[in-house]
Amino acid sequence: MSNKTIGPAGAHLLTALAERDRPIFSVAEAQTVMGGDHGAVVQTLRRLARAGWVVRLTAGRYAIVPLSSGGTNAPQVNRYVIMRELLEPAPHYISHDSAMDIHDMLTRPVSVVTATSSRRLGRRTILGVPYRFIYAPPAALWGNAPVWVTPHEQVVVSDLERTLLDGLTRPDLCAGVGQAATALWMRHSDLDWDKLGAYAEKLGVRAAAQRLGYLLELFGLGSPALIARLQALTAASYSRLDPLLPDQGPYLARWRLRINLEPADLEAVIRT
Repeated sequence: MSNKTIGPAGAHLLTALAERDRPIFSVAEAQTVMGGDHGAVVQTLRRLARAGWVVRLTAGRYAIVPLSSGGTNAPQVNRYVIMRELLEPAPHYISHDSAMDIHDMLTRPVSVVTATSSRRLGRRTILGVPYRFIYAPPAALWGNAPVWVTPHEQVVVSDLERTLLDGLTRPDLCAGVGQAATALWMRHSDLDWDKLGAYAEKLGVRAAAQRLGYLLELFGLGSPALIARLQALTAASYSRLDPLLPDQGPYLARWRLRINLEPADLEAVIRT
């Protein structure tokens, strides 16, 4: 690491943090490494940020920018850990297609990191990665648990059942119902049907329950008890199977859905 552009103090700080495997750090940690007064540490961090060696995440929190040259002085920063740092201490969880990614429910890469939180934040981009924030009141932040995303870091992620229901509630946040169907099929053997039914009732989103019931029957999954619980949640009005697609196709009275996505296309999920 050259200290010509960042100075010896900055070079010492980055090297020490890399050796400690601290890609995300606080001003207090930097002061412990560097010594000296708070003002001098802040000035060093500002110089590092202007030079592109660190990026400010929140007040008092920074991340080391990975070396594009392939060097090993600065470790890679996990994007889900960055999301955690952006939201803590507010209640939150990694959600929608980002949760599907963590749970191995996807067959495609995820380009946007999504979290649901009681904190209102606007979309932003850090180290080239877009971060998207979905607001929900604290009472709605249930069905999640800590998950290891690196050997040393955990983040809070929606569990399998909540992840699936969130995707069926907001298909626009997971590339459509087709991707939610893929998630269902890929992890169906690990789903708790009783929990899924209880979650659907607690969530109370009728369109999500209708889409779930339809997909379960299409794939021959679930249990009679779960299907009955979902049937009890159906609305009087019709919803589109995939709200991202045009309002066309046949109506299915059993699930109060307009089938605007070919069943054969969904069934192809279980053949791939």
